[in-house]
Amino acid sequence: MRLIYLGTGGWIFERGDDQVIAAPFFSNPGLVKTGLLPIRSDSDVVDEFMSRYDVSEAHVILVGHAHYDHLMDVPRVALEHAPRARIVGSRTVKNTLGSWSGVGERVDEVNDIAGDQRTVGTWLSYGPGVRVMALRSFHAPHFEGYTLFQGTRVRALTTEPRWATEWLDGTTHAYLIDFLNADESVAFRIYYQDAVAPPPLGFAPEAVIRERSVDAAILVPATFDQVDWHPEAFVENLQPQRVLMGHWENFFSPPVSPADPLSNFAHFESRLERVFDGEWWKPELWTEFRFPTR
Repeated sequence: MRLIYLGTGGWIFERGDDQVIAAPFFSNPGLVKTGLLPIRSDSDVVDEFMSRYDVSEAHVILVGHAHYDHLMDVPRVALEHAPRARIVGSRTVKNTLGSWSGVGERVDEVNDIAGDQRTVGTWLSYGPGVRVMALRSFHAPHFEGYTLFQGTRVRALTTEPRWATEWLDGTTHAYLIDFLNADESVAFRIYYQDAVAPPPLGFAPEAVIRERSVDAAILVPATFDQVDWHPEAFVENLQPQRVLMGHWENFFSPPVSPADPLSNFAHFESRLERVFDGEWWKPELWTEFRFPTR
């Protein structure tokens, strides 16, 4: 099993011919521009970074919420680099992509089929080797209890959003991603979140985890101090073999390695180590992990 970190919450998950992409973001408009000026995806930058890997046969692109740093580059990726991939996301994701993007009709909307701690959601199959379950989650506040760009989009857009404020978050989802053996048993299970969530929002169904715990949990450390019991509650819920951090960098500057962190995560790391004795990593751009399947 290969996991490749694309920076700012983006990943490629790959086993044999099966590929899943977690929404990448490379355009990284600066802080001043994001706050005061129009922003848009930088096609040249997206092409430069995505061309490093062949994702032309990828089955699906996962989008946790519709803020610009998770969705703005997805149309370019889906059109030019992963033309066969479905896009999994919320109703707001679908309506934000609308008709202007050329990929709105490729969105599999998961608002009504997502699972949670007590409810097993609907598995979506992408080929014989991959299945995905959306999980009801929530976007934690950015600072002092305030969440930027909140809202839902109930009508499909016909023109591209011009301002960061127009990329409304919508319903936030986390995901379970199963890579399957030929007999449909689970070879490798990934938990993916792209935003800090207040437990139990973002939890996987307990019944599913009892049958098979998570091989790799991808957790977001940014703004963890805006909620209680993150990461502790997620370690207890997911029972992961290993933990990887995502969306930890300062995404207001160009993607580089080593990256500057968005904030000081030493406290997050110490709290993680108090409840988790397995291996964990805070990957840099292009870090590749290879893990055995079960």
